[in-house]
Amino acid sequence: VMTVFQGSAQIAQNDDWAGGFDFSTVGAFALSGAAPRDAALYNNAIPGGSYSIQITGKANATGIALAEIYDATPTSSFAATTPRLVNVSARTVVGTGDNILIAGFVIGGSTPVRVLIRAVGPTLGAAPFNVGGTLADPKLEIYSGSTKTIENDNWAGTAELRAAFSAVAAFAFSADNSRDAALVATLQPGSYTAQVSGVGNTPGVALVEIYELP
Repeated sequence: VMTVFQGSAQIAQNDDWAGGFDFSTVGAFALSGAAPRDAALYNNAIPGGSYSIQITGKANATGIALAEIYDATPTSSFAATTPRLVNVSARTVVGTGDNILIAGFVIGGSTPVRVLIRAVGPTLGAAPFNVGGTLADPKLEIYSGSTKTIENDNWAGTAELRAAFSAVAAFAFSADNSRDAALVATLQPGSYTAQVSGVGNTPGVALVEIYELP
């Protein structure tokens, strides 16, 4: 079951997808079966702002799920002022092996894009968030296919990263020596994954964030 919120207000929900949008137009794979129990929503005029999407199992069922967000604006209609996705994040329990946190993202167009990517653990456990069971030492690795392009373990409070946080209105980390991870990279168009794991194969709750830098 997929539920969309703007702040605390629920604005949309879907349990079983019943059709109405051609996923191939955004390069997404088709859902299986004539009546899939996967969930999906399409909104062709969502207002600018911040949203959250919660994925839950019907009747409190548990299991592995994939959440995807696509900008469905036709390429031919893009202009400099066209609204677009500028930040996406996901929070979950990071396990080990196949159960680490993996966030995939695609850079379109024909020119490189500068991005800020963060893996937040210790700061989630500190005020004002006070999340329990956070990942003590997240490691962030960026892959293009099976090739690792860049990684970071501890962000080290660098001036470049603090400036990047400010540029996209991202919250500050709890301390310059926190073990949260962050990096700035200029990436060519293509498909990437941001993979978050715990140093020493430790589990815990973490947040992965991907921002387009101005």
